[in-house]
Amino acid sequence: MQIQNGEYRQSEHFNSGPVNWVLFFGSVFFFVINLFASVSIFPSYSLAIGSSPFLAGLQNTLFSLMAVVLRFFFGPFMDRKGPKPLMLIGVFAFATTPLLLMLSPTYPMLLAARIYQSIGLSVYLPGISTLAADMAPTDKIGTYLGASRIFINLGLLAGPSAALFVIGEFNYESWFAISALTSAASFILLYAVKTPDVSYRVGRVAGSMGQILKALTEKQIYPIIGGIALYSFTYSAVVSFAAVHIEATSPDSQAPYFFVVMGIAGVAGCLGAGALSDIFSRQKLAWPLLVTLGIGAMVFSMIHLSPILIIVCAIILGMGIQGSSLVFAAWLIDLSKPELRATTMSLQENSIDIMFALGALVFGLAAQGPGLGSAFLTAGVLTIIAALPLARISKIIITRSNQ
Repeated sequence: MQIQNGEYRQSEHFNSGPVNWVLFFGSVFFFVINLFASVSIFPSYSLAIGSSPFLAGLQNTLFSLMAVVLRFFFGPFMDRKGPKPLMLIGVFAFATTPLLLMLSPTYPMLLAARIYQSIGLSVYLPGISTLAADMAPTDKIGTYLGASRIFINLGLLAGPSAALFVIGEFNYESWFAISALTSAASFILLYAVKTPDVSYRVGRVAGSMGQILKALTEKQIYPIIGGIALYSFTYSAVVSFAAVHIEATSPDSQAPYFFVVMGIAGVAGCLGAGALSDIFSRQKLAWPLLVTLGIGAMVFSMIHLSPILIIVCAIILGMGIQGSSLVFAAWLIDLSKPELRATTMSLQENSIDIMFALGALVFGLAAQGPGLGSAFLTAGVLTIIAALPLARISKIIITRSNQ
């Protein structure tokens, strides 16, 4: 980074070549495999070692909530020191957590291990966007963010299925050993990634809270955070209850196919949305993609009418969720000051985690009340209704800022 006119700028001489990006994407892929595998298998592992269903869910909740709290400290720290050092610590936590569980397969150790592992969740995900933006050419940030999201989606597809296969064929200890090795591979690959130098001036914002407050003074981020909250709520509902809804309304359908198609559509959505948002603008893509997501949720409430709608919805939801999440992330990076980029991206990740928890809770209650079909229909309608004024507010703020 260079300091020009009192601001932080990426050095014009830094050039991240193809090998550097391969190392970075490889690290992302292996980390995400273990992240989503841990979310999917630890509830069943908790039950296997004798916990109650409530405690089985508690360890995942604590994992997410601790990450939210830690980001308030680690996000500003990444802005001061660069994202890579903390990302390495986060991967190290993921690499050593399975070893702790192999030494002591008890619920207290699982709870302690998940708190320890939350360090990785708190720093690695915001670090991906921050580091990709630092490494990418300024006019190609959306494209490179889209490429990184492809590997996140591939990790999402591979992680849970690989873990379940290994556990089914062998045991939990076998997966823990593989998890430790692949997390170590992520650490080694990230360590080898070359990143821009970071420079700092005397008299910068003091303290983590000061950096957070300064990031929040950028009014243009508020409607974007609103859009992130909307897609995160629906995304949570889809991840948590799509399989239940499909099996209840169309028992002969194969729910796994829905997630495979949605993942493939998400990969296409990431690559296309990232490149198009670089060519046109974030604003022209973000809100239409959010409306597309709302339409997908509405149609998903009607899958009882025809099994083909399951595949149609998988495509719409995959492109809507991943496309809008990518463009909103790129937009936040565009608006955030370079010295506050990781802090801003941490606010994004916290919004996602909080809405994920809320979405799962609300749809869980809906499953016991009016039904999931009504819940998906309502979520879709509210997403569209809320997206329109957010788009209008965003346009007004941008217009005033340019005057």
